[in-house]
Amino acid sequence: MKRLHLLLMAALLVSACDDQLVTEPTAAIDSETALTSARGLELALNGAYRSLQFGVREFIAYPDLYADNLDFTGTFQTDREVSLRNVAPSNGAILTIWADAYNGINRANGVLAGIESVKDLGEAKGRQFRGEALFIRAWHYFYLVRWFGGVPLVLQPSKGVGEESLVARSSQEEVYNRIIQDLEEAASLLPSGKVPGKATRGAANALLAKVYLEAGRYQQARDKAAAVLADPTYSLVSNFRSLFTTKHSAESIFEVHFTQNNGNSLAFWFFPQEEGGRWGFSPTLELYNAYPAGDVRRGASINITAGKRYIYKYPRIATEDDNVIFLRLAEIYLIRAEANARLGAPDATVLADINTVRARAGAPPVTASGQAALLDAVLNERRLELAFEGHRFFDLRRHGKATSKLQMPSDRLVFPLPQAELDVNKNLTQNPGY
Repeated sequence: MKRLHLLLMAALLVSACDDQLVTEPTAAIDSETALTSARGLELALNGAYRSLQFGVREFIAYPDLYADNLDFTGTFQTDREVSLRNVAPSNGAILTIWADAYNGINRANGVLAGIESVKDLGEAKGRQFRGEALFIRAWHYFYLVRWFGGVPLVLQPSKGVGEESLVARSSQEEVYNRIIQDLEEAASLLPSGKVPGKATRGAANALLAKVYLEAGRYQQARDKAAAVLADPTYSLVSNFRSLFTTKHSAESIFEVHFTQNNGNSLAFWFFPQEEGGRWGFSPTLELYNAYPAGDVRRGASINITAGKRYIYKYPRIATEDDNVIFLRLAEIYLIRAEANARLGAPDATVLADINTVRARAGAPPVTASGQAALLDAVLNERRLELAFEGHRFFDLRRHGKATSKLQMPSDRLVFPLPQAELDVNKNLTQNPGY
């Protein structure tokens, strides 16, 4: 991790500020200023938010490519390995996922450490900044633990490359406990309501619902989901397609903001050559055929040009400024449905949440009876509703269906740790089977 920490130090305080009225430089700020002024700390927090923009292609595509929602149609060997579910420890994309996440963690740690030193910040702003930084750190650790299992818990900013930076792996349970601790505190510090592009109490509770569900703590998942669903800040939009053509809709709980000056290349990667793209991935025919007649989500999620199916949820190929929705209300309905099913709630209670999501899509209501059938209904609904939003493989694994559905060995249920990290940090151990 010595090489990684050098990267993190260099990138720690890069800012994502888009305010054109600010005349002082916002592209970067030195650590001395960041740790002693409110303005510097604000820029450091902007830089922490910007870390959520890194690797959005992998964030969106890999959980579907590693599962059964996307076929590989590109040329990159790194992507091909993911599609074959046979990722080598030397895979450069896996190293990028690891490095980007720890970059973001280090930026968040820098803000958390700096809050205590800033004299002109004020108590209210300090609480808000702390809550936002905790949310960002928790998000990155949640991304890491789902792909790699237990990972090193780094809770202080990296200021050197000595032996103290060579951290061993914590257990998966320890990582989840830290994520939950950070998010519970964040939820107590953050404001209610909606602040586009910023973490709020609703975002922290929504992410907690996801984390609790993934960690198998179903009562807590249900309760957090219920709290978000009771918040009048959020509501399902009537037009499913508008989720991806309108930024920060009423349904969006937290999304990462992009502009023409600070864009992404999602549409370029997903659109076919005939539409000006690269077409690195294609929705599978199985997924395309899984949508029932009348379900508007198929046309809103998948388009076809020259016989090529392609992801259509990120349509801004000309401007490259599609936002990426990390959390939205439809998923919270399905989290509550799954948690209730696992807790043995009445069938009608579970079906009500599933069918609320289906009704918006113009899909007929589902009927199911018994826990197994209800869980299958939730899993299917998540596939249709949340395709190409970074969920499918994790859903199959959580439901215990990944090895059979994808015909993969159990030691491929997590990625390998990057070999480059193992080479420099002898305290790290590789996942079994790699």
